[in-house]
Amino acid sequence: MPTKRSSWRWGLGASFGIGAMMAVVGFWFEPRSLVVSEFEVITSGWPQDTAPLRVAVLSDIHVDAVHMPPERVRRIAEQVRALRPDVILLAGDYVGGYGLEAGLPGAARSRRSTQDNDLHEDGLRALDDLNAPLGVYAVMGNHDCWWDCRRVREILADTRIHVLENQAARVVRPGGNVWIAGIEDGQTQRPDFQTATKTVPQGAASIALVHNPELFDWESNGLPLQISGHSHAGQVRFPLIGAPVRVTRHTEDTVDGWTSAGERLLIVTRGLGESGLPVRFGAPPQIMLLTIKPGRHSMVKPVATYAPETRR
Repeated sequence: MPTKRSSWRWGLGASFGIGAMMAVVGFWFEPRSLVVSEFEVITSGWPQDTAPLRVAVLSDIHVDAVHMPPERVRRIAEQVRALRPDVILLAGDYVGGYGLEAGLPGAARSRRSTQDNDLHEDGLRALDDLNAPLGVYAVMGNHDCWWDCRRVREILADTRIHVLENQAARVVRPGGNVWIAGIEDGQTQRPDFQTATKTVPQGAASIALVHNPELFDWESNGLPLQISGHSHAGQVRFPLIGAPVRVTRHTEDTVDGWTSAGERLLIVTRGLGESGLPVRFGAPPQIMLLTIKPGRHSMVKPVATYAPETRR
């Protein structure tokens, strides 16, 4: 019959083993995993004769040497192309790094080694492997501007990616045009919905592409659909308690990928990389694949979740 001492030792050993297993999963396996999450997005804010639009959403790539080197960015780009989206949206935070370098725009780049900066630049160039028939559109994230907004713009200008900063792009297609309004980041830039949408016709099919989901709550944001990243779904999540760290007030209500306010919809991807520690637990990296179409009432319907290699 076990003694109290042996039971205590067994419990301690089991706790250590579980903790070690969680650490291995969180610091190695899960950050290197990837899922595709398909959703059907129905919005009452689009004209009823608008044809469905197939959209791939990527965010928070956070290029680094640990889990997201440029080679992995290129592999993800290949997997996204295989999904055959009409358009690809990039919701910011392409640059990674784990130092406490937040502050003025450009501060992080000036403090990092030439080797680290070269890695970030190679990762940004790797985004040129993304391609879709109706284009690839991007906004800046807070980490991009903490690193160097100007340099990110310069590099992406040599790719096929269209960076939108308080601007709207018209996506021309036979099934009805769609406007993508790219909004500047709320922490490091100056978001301006009025400027971004001044060329968008009243009642047109439109999407707000915004890094931080908190801008969904801005009074000046009247767009029917917003697509964001930034929250990582907390990056580390535990049963019952959810995420111990919540970088936005929408971390928990968008853990399944969306929330709503009346007929307006907010879609938030978990993103691909990590911020802070190179760890993910209970919030695996995600490519979102959305089929957006009009309807009488706005809603989001999960369709499927799978590894990108298993579907074509």
